[in-house]
Amino acid sequence: MRKTLIALGIALLSAGAASAEERQARIEVSGLWCPSCSYIVGEALQKAASVEIVSFDEHEGGASGVYTITFDDTQTALEEIVAQPSAYGYTAVLLDDASNS
Repeated sequence: MRKTLIALGIALLSAGAASAEERQARIEVSGLWCPSCSYIVGEALQKAASVEIVSFDEHEGGASGVYTITFDDTQTALEEIVAQPSAYGYTAVLLDDASNS
């Protein structure tokens, strides 16, 4: 049930369409201790211009998860996006920048 609610919330957050200029990255966030945490982090990530959440995969136990995002690097630096969750007490680490080959 929790995963369904989280997936629904993330889907509602990511209503924007992808454009050809977008890059994709995966960011792991830890400190997700309550059911609201993944939603709060999703909101924090989207405070950076052009960020859209593609998916959220909760790790077993729920204390961390991986957000797959798209963003326009002409509007926002990846470092700025990764830094957003720390304003709310979460730790974020860039796993990979899938479109930066």
